Amino acid sequence: MSKYKKLFGFVFAISICLSSLTACGAASEQESAENETSIEAASDDAVPENTEDESGLDDQDDSDMQMAGELKEGDAAPDFTATLVDGSEFKMSDHKDDVVILNFFASWCGPCMREMPAFDMLKKDEYSNLSILCVNCEEDKATVDALVKDEGFTFPIAYDEDGAIGAKYPTDGIPYTLIIKNGVIEKTFLGAQDADTQYKEYKDAIDACMN
Repeated sequence: MSKYKKLFGFVFAISICLSSLTACGAASEQESAENETSIEAASDDAVPENTEDESGLDDQDDSDMQMAGELKEGDAAPDFTATLVDGSEFKMSDHKDDVVILNFFASWCGPCMREMPAFDMLKKDEYSNLSILCVNCEEDKATVDALVKDEGFTFPIAYDEDGAIGAKYPTDGIPYTLIIKNGVIEKTFLGAQDADTQYKEYKDAIDACMN
């Protein structure tokens, strides 16, 4: 019996270690939803949103908490205007003739940070009508600015300090990435592996939209 207990303990420890490689942990109220997600990537590779700090939820007005329903492939991409790190603006409706890759991420999300170089790779491909936008999820401007400077990211990154953009694109976790063509959601991805893998996944989806 002692031998079986040790074996069980070893297997359990290994499973915990493997899980930590692709996720940062889950908020208790989101665990069941995460297990049921059917979006492109496995939920193991995604981090539930707001795991860093949920203490401010009770202080928000009901209007701030309103979220759209979960988006599906074939839905119209909700319009928004975002301020970018470089000081310019991105308005989704201005890119209705482009293919847009829209990503939601945070600096504390391990899977998010592992895949970020994929967006630099896509930018270097120099597609003629591809727009890239990565939206930071509710971190303050100083944190986002420092991240971009430290990591040397060259693709467009937007602030979303109040979560207004994220509320239009609800998700069980991050990273969350959408491929949008002519204002319509063509493909969604929840979670991420390494940058090379995600680059190929995203590139294949973009190429399919270009054809």
